[in-house]
Amino acid sequence: MNGFRKPAGKVAALLLALLMAASALPAFAESADDNYGLKYAADQTLRLLYSTEATSLCSFSVSGSANDWQAVANCVEGLVTVDIYGNKVPGLAESWDVSEDQTVYTFHLRKGLQWVDNTGAEKGELTAHDFVAVAHYIVDPVNASGSVIYFDGIIAGAHEIVAGEETDLSTLGFKALDDYTLEATLTGPLPYFISTCGAYMAAYYPLLAELGDSYGLDNESMYFIGPYIMTTFEPEYRRIYEKNPSYYDADSVYIQKIIMSYNAEASTLAPEMFVRGDVDYALLDPALITEWKQDPTKTDIVIPGQPDTTYMYYYGFNYDPLFDAEYEPENWRLAINNENFRQSLYWGLNRYKGLLAQDPYNPQMQQTNTITPVGWCNINGLDFTQVGPMKEISDRENNQFDEAKALEYKAKAVEELTAAGAKFPIKVLMPYNPNLASWELEVQVVKQQLTELLGADYIECIIQAGPSTGFLAEVRRAGKYAFMKLNNGGSYDDPDAWTPAFRPDNTWTFIDKAQGDSIEAQYAEYLSLLREAQAVKTYSEERYEKFAIAEAYLLNHALAIPYCADTEGYFVAKFNPFERPDSSDGYWKGTRVLEEPLTEAQFLAIYADWVEARAASLDK
Repeated sequence: MNGFRKPAGKVAALLLALLMAASALPAFAESADDNYGLKYAADQTLRLLYSTEATSLCSFSVSGSANDWQAVANCVEGLVTVDIYGNKVPGLAESWDVSEDQTVYTFHLRKGLQWVDNTGAEKGELTAHDFVAVAHYIVDPVNASGSVIYFDGIIAGAHEIVAGEETDLSTLGFKALDDYTLEATLTGPLPYFISTCGAYMAAYYPLLAELGDSYGLDNESMYFIGPYIMTTFEPEYRRIYEKNPSYYDADSVYIQKIIMSYNAEASTLAPEMFVRGDVDYALLDPALITEWKQDPTKTDIVIPGQPDTTYMYYYGFNYDPLFDAEYEPENWRLAINNENFRQSLYWGLNRYKGLLAQDPYNPQMQQTNTITPVGWCNINGLDFTQVGPMKEISDRENNQFDEAKALEYKAKAVEELTAAGAKFPIKVLMPYNPNLASWELEVQVVKQQLTELLGADYIECIIQAGPSTGFLAEVRRAGKYAFMKLNNGGSYDDPDAWTPAFRPDNTWTFIDKAQGDSIEAQYAEYLSLLREAQAVKTYSEERYEKFAIAEAYLLNHALAIPYCADTEGYFVAKFNPFERPDSSDGYWKGTRVLEEPLTEAQFLAIYADWVEARAASLDK
């Protein structure tokens, strides 16, 4: 359910998701009293635990840590936001225009919006100058703001200022045309620019000018423009948020007060505190899930983690094997140069069985047929995974597991690889990170399942525990694997966000270093298709269709095997997570506290309807 994504990994991606607001309740749950058996609590106070304190409440601060953003997420808002389905909708800007060449965006701000202090007193009206003041603060190299990534190389004039080549901040292509009109001039067309506009924040510029670096040190040194006011900030004790009556969409803010209590052991204590009725949400440690599922008093309220598409996982082939000679790296090179060999694993991998190691109750929720996740981006009402040749791949049954096809490809591979001089069985080195408890079991399941299907005379899967520290550097980036679960992170709403793993000079699949006429030709064709797609600089059907052709080529030639989304983890809660635009625990507009804990049956019913409603929402 993520909306806007911020580059630089999972924490950064979470930050932007936390900034998003919802404009309405889901169409499938407009009256909880009549749907799914949910009942709203009379006291709309939400009680939560947190274990790490924020270091700053400034939404454009230097650090920009996840804890900082969670602390302030309910207090601010960007130009653009998302609804509960991830669709872009107006935020502090009620509308926007785009020039014909898609390089100039003109945002029309909502009029009459009021900044308030921590007591709720109105202090001044929001204007375009508030956005410009923050932009000037961010690009000024003296401030070293982490938010500079939204300007440098994107907004005209920003790079020169950031690099110190220009000192006149007025040259920045981010200007107030009047009090309610903001103009952003880009360095060139950026197809996904609107998807980043939740990151363009404002601050009441007279206060920012007065406080400078001291802005946002606490709840008294900042003003609020979001759905909630932080009325109390007592570091490492508690934070209290209260509904902001001056917020433009206050009618969609149902929880009246949020009480967040600090405890360094929150992750350990929260589950039992939830049982006692002291808090309204708890994430369950994996060790607790089975225990609670087997407890008749708790089993019904254990909620499966929703798919988290910050990262997507796939089984990858190492195209430049640098592992020890005993695992026969040159024989592996021969094998992966053969498409039929790769196809035998592509169709032979039973994702469902493998994922049971990670989630023994609802693994199907995380499965995927594609590298770009469903719901990530869309064009003219059509999800990217349904564009062009991607539709056939997305709609494949059984998550592409097909025993007959796998054995058919195996037979062809044996014939061709024997002629090429390969030795059987092909040794398949499969390392895992021992710090991830479920991975060891998963790799054992995958080994057993593939070996039973394809035969021990065809492949010899060799499981190897990687180092407990430095796994990425010592194994993945060092090329010391043959076949391993890898991940790829997306950071902006565009299919190009999911291509870094397959671009030249990537640091974990080494596909650009593949050797062999077949694989080299296929990779060259993929790169050609990818570059054709990247050459279309506008948000358009043409761009999406070309990216669909490129990803379909990658998958149809089994150059990678899509596996699953990440998971947000099992939890217990007294709220419906689909009432808000992001499923993380940091944003609460649109949510209501329930009388009783949400049940798994209710959650699964709501989730099924939400998935259907999300697809329908694209047409609107």
